[in-house]
Amino acid sequence: MKRKLLLSFMVLTMVATLVACSGNGSGTSGTNGGDAQTYVLKVGTVTSETDPLFEGLKVFKANVEERTGGAVEVELYSGAQLGADEDVLEQAIVGAGVGIITDPGRMSNYVKDFGILGGPYLADNYEGALELMETTVYSELVDEFEEHGLKILSFNYFQGSRHLYTKSPVSEPGDLNGLRIRSSGSDIVTRSLEAMGANTTVLAWSEAYQALQQRVVEGVEVHNSAAYGSSIYEVTDYVSLTSHFQLLTGLVISNGWFETLPAEFQQILVEEAYAGGQHASELVLEKDAEFLQMCIDGGVELVEVDLEAFKLAAESAYDVLGYRELKDAIDAELGR
Repeated sequence: MKRKLLLSFMVLTMVATLVACSGNGSGTSGTNGGDAQTYVLKVGTVTSETDPLFEGLKVFKANVEERTGGAVEVELYSGAQLGADEDVLEQAIVGAGVGIITDPGRMSNYVKDFGILGGPYLADNYEGALELMETTVYSELVDEFEEHGLKILSFNYFQGSRHLYTKSPVSEPGDLNGLRIRSSGSDIVTRSLEAMGANTTVLAWSEAYQALQQRVVEGVEVHNSAAYGSSIYEVTDYVSLTSHFQLLTGLVISNGWFETLPAEFQQILVEEAYAGGQHASELVLEKDAEFLQMCIDGGVELVEVDLEAFKLAAESAYDVLGYRELKDAIDAELGR
């Protein structure tokens, strides 16, 4: 709590200084063109620059800068260089020009029900995951974030199906008993893994490799591109294609900063965030099998799994999390 208060104070001081220097409340810096403004948005991700998600952000950056004539500059930071998701979100809440690619679990810290979008087996594939964003449940939840100082530009950055990379073979839920599996710390991830039979240990993704190396944890749940990009195959021995999550992530920025933009620029950011997500998702779908094979070539062994057993076990997570009625509403709206 003290750390967050200090961070908030520092960011507020920075924003106040910018306002005083520029003579307006936009929190942006002036250009040599008199009244013209340059708006700088720093966007971070925990993934490496080889990840398709980062490629999508490069498309976002290029298109935004081109369409705004350079008035909006986008700076990209890979490998958590901008900070952990939670730290960047706290900066965004107090108005800093920052954004992060993050998941429903972390966003549920602000709007609890949003976490259901990361629920186990809520969708079977990418197309099914996109259908979730067409529901009234999704649109109503997205609007709630503005009250918390956050703006979801787009939530279509598909990072792939999440699987288990472990030190011992896992073919059914019983094989997870006693295994320590890394969790991001979000309730939906933690409770889902526990419903599937695992013990969980909360760690930042940047710490996962070393934790596996030192056997602090005995496995991670991760998509294939990140498993390859972070060299997880070097410190695990098996991969089980459980597909327990269809990981849709989103580009989330400061609503306060967003509101300083002209309406035209706001629309450009929304449109190009979606375009960047499309590009990233297409690359993931094209390269998923390739990333998996590279991990196998790197030394992990593919384990055959009882998928129906995992689905059945994971279902109880919705009851534990209090999402049962919400899940039933989504199922009803999608006619399933």
